[in-house]
Order: sequence, then C-alpha cells, then structure tokens
Amino acid sequence: MKYKNNVLDKLVQLEAIAAKVQFQVNRGIDQDVILESIDNLKEQIEKAREIIALEPDEFAQQFAR
Repeated sequence: MKYKNNVLDKLVQLEAIAAKVQFQVNRGIDQDVILESIDNLKEQIEKAREIIALEPDEFAQQFAR
C-alpha cells in the first residue's frame, strides 16, 4: 500500500479525536463543543477514505496484466 503511513497517521489522529470526544462527554462539556468534535472526527474519516481511494485496487490489478 503506497499510502500506508498516511493512513496510519490518520488513524492515530482519529483515535485522538475519539478520545477527546469521550473526555468531553465524561466531563459534561457543552453539547455544541462535543458536536463540533464529532464533525471534526467525521471530516478526518472522510480524509482517510480519500487517501485509501487513491490506492489502486490490487485485486483488479491482478487481472489487468
């Protein structure tokens, strides 16, 4: 996978955001702040999808030869 390190870095970021959301919920932080964090999490998930989508489909590549 050409973008393996990029995806792994993005997963670390996603874990950090998820931990932040969990902390905010546990502390009873304002709902608007929590929703903003969740939106950020969704955006980062979409970016990870975009990185993965750049990868050629290895299964399809096997039969392209």
